[in-house]
Amino acid sequence: MKVLTLKQLKDSIEAIYASKDKYDDKCRREGLPRETMEQHMYTWLEMRYGLKPLIVSHASALIRAVTRHARADNDVAVFGRIVQNEVDEEFRFVQRQLKDMVADLLRVYLGAKHPMKGGKAI
Repeated sequence: MKVLTLKQLKDSIEAIYASKDKYDDKCRREGLPRETMEQHMYTWLEMRYGLKPLIVSHASALIRAVTRHARADNDVAVFGRIVQNEVDEEFRFVQRQLKDMVADLLRVYLGAKHPMKGGKAI
């Protein structure tokens, strides 16, 4: 059985998200219905591996890795919830915006706390 590290899992999640964004744009232009994230995950695996045994093996590895790493990593937990249709797909954009906002606020706070330090040091 294939075991995915957290980095491999996060790389796969980002690739699936990027593929899903492209597919959704195509569906929007052509007036076609969108796939769910779960359906698209299997579409992405099929495009990537082609053979049914490889698709099943990698899908199982992805699901096991999400289960294993969801408690330790919020991005993984959100992906797992999206795949299970427990959270709206668009929540990942809200999550990204929140992460960027927190990073900006932290930079501002640290800049005020340590005015002598440069932007790179902060």
